[in-house]
Amino acid sequence: MQPHLQQKQNKYLTVRNPKSPTFKAQIKLHKDGNPITPVINNIHAPSYKAIKRLNKILQQHLNLDNHYTVVNSTTLAQDLTQLNINNKHRLITLNIKDQFVNVSIAENIDITTTQLLKHNDPETTTQICTLLGVIMQQNYFIFLEQIYQPYNGVAMGSPMSGTITEVFLQHLEHI
Repeated sequence: MQPHLQQKQNKYLTVRNPKSPTFKAQIKLHKDGNPITPVINNIHAPSYKAIKRLNKILQQHLNLDNHYTVVNSTTLAQDLTQLNINNKHRLITLNIKDQFVNVSIAENIDITTTQLLKHNDPETTTQICTLLGVIMQQNYFIFLEQIYQPYNGVAMGSPMSGTITEVFLQHLEHI
């Protein structure tokens, strides 16, 4: 079996002039007290392209239900127009407070391994999860010229964040 990241792909996975990820705060003007959403700009990070590639590989090999996931606002609008709604129905949305920063990295790698083993061979699963572990340990950013590395959670702004969080949430739905 060939590895998923072949040597000839190195030039496509290398970020030219890499820089440390930076922290920026987006103010939630619509909420009381105007809390912030911490977002990490990973575009110039050394591992950015590798993270994007691994995310595609992970999505191809995971077999998630995605019953309750909204792909984008256009799809949501189309789905809502097809519903037969009467005056007894109510539309609600749920928001998980600090969702990304509360995802346990170690636990999520274990959950991802279990999910991958359901539909993939052990060698593929090992390769993907080894890369996932390396990538998830590179969760760091610079703020005011200081380097910070959160001990837990995924960075909002990383190409991997949505997939990792979805794996975790779907696991919670099935317990």
